[in-house]
Parts: sequence; structure tokens; C-alpha cells
Amino acid sequence: MTSFAQLDIKSEELAIVKTILQQLVPDYTVWAFGSRVKGKAKKYSDLDLAIISEEPLDFLARDRLKEAFSESDLPWRVDLLDWATTSEDFREIIRKVYVVIQEKEKTVEKPTAL
Repeated sequence: MTSFAQLDIKSEELAIVKTILQQLVPDYTVWAFGSRVKGKAKKYSDLDLAIISEEPLDFLARDRLKEAFSESDLPWRVDLLDWATTSEDFREIIRKVYVVIQEKEKTVEKPTAL
């Protein structure tokens, strides 16, 4: 990620995005990319989100995300990109400038008694 990348959305909007992601895909890392990260967004530019995973996102999770974003109070559209099904060429473009919105939840295993 380049050091100058910033996400061009209001803090209230970011809170909505993070809440939806945490509720529906807490086990995935999510990156924002595109015009809202590159400083080229217009008032109603969409927010591009990449769901990072080695395996494709299942259809039910994807549909729930689309529905939640569509029904939210966000004033613009959210476009979802499934990293697992994205070409390596496009991945390279995204890797140049992105902002981490959510880190994959780390599960902590409890030590077993000896």
C-alpha cells in the first residue's frame, strides 16, 4: 500500500461499512480501492471493496453483503470484488493503492493443559 492512500468517505459512512463487514464477513480482510482511495472520487462515486481470500466468497455471503449495503444509509453504491476470482493483472493494479478497511479476525487458540 502506498503511504499517501486515504479513504475519501465520512467517518459515519466508514462506521456503517465496517459494521456491515464485521456482521457478515468478519473472517475476511477487506481493502478499499479505486477512486475513493486515489483521491479522484466525486460526491456519488461508488466505493470499491475487495474481499481478500484464497477461496471464492460463497454466493449467500455475497448476496447478503450486497443487500446490506443496498439497504444501508450510504449515499453511494458499494461494489464488491472477490479477490479469489480476480485476475492477477487486476490484483497488481489494486495492490498499488488501497486502504485496509478490515483485517481478518485472528482466532486465538487456548493452550491445552499438559
